[in-house]
Amino acid sequence: MNQKILGILLIIFGGLVLYSNQEGKMLVSAVCVGVGSGLYFFPSKNKKD
Repeated sequence: MNQKILGILLIIFGGLVLYSNQEGKMLVSAVCVGVGSGLYFFPSKNKKD
């Protein structure tokens, strides 16, 4: 799976977690959005993108 696609999926998942009723939703959302944006904006090792 491409690094940018995985980053976008993690950002979307982090946004959807906010609508759950669980107790730690803010922490999970912040981690998912942070890791997803890092994967999306960090340049990949292979320069095929």
